[in-house]
Amino acid sequence: MKKTTDSEIIETFNTFTKDKFSLILSTTNKDTEALTSYSPFVEKADKFYTVMSSAMPHFKNIENSLKAHVFIIEDEKEASHIFARKRLYFNADCKIVDGEEYFELFDKRYGESLSFIRKMKDFKVVELTPKEKSLVLGFGAAYLMNEEGKLIPKNISHK
Repeated sequence: MKKTTDSEIIETFNTFTKDKFSLILSTTNKDTEALTSYSPFVEKADKFYTVMSSAMPHFKNIENSLKAHVFIIEDEKEASHIFARKRLYFNADCKIVDGEEYFELFDKRYGESLSFIRKMKDFKVVELTPKEKSLVLGFGAAYLMNEEGKLIPKNISHK
């Protein structure tokens, strides 16, 4: 089995999302009840941006807590093993931002399929700033990256 180098792992962290078009977003409400949804996203300057209706519960959760957990996973059809799907996940600090420049990024990435959201006044852009990120590339291949983009040891002791 080929050993993956640190530079290859960092490159995978940096390119993993290029062919993924939705992220799974987990939030909690004021009673700490969990809610999971999914959203389209774009990236800019090591941050993720998603768009959602301000009328929806997950937006309200983000607005109240300014926190979320993000999960981006390889499509089942692409996976070499259904239980070893490649995935990236992280906790994020959240901020509601003025959307115009980000709507342009959404237009560029998704084309006409999402252009209608720009006209819907209840849709807002949420900035997701990743904290420590985890990347799983298969069985026994899990990696951590800190906020500065450096790999850090991931201590997992399987029995």
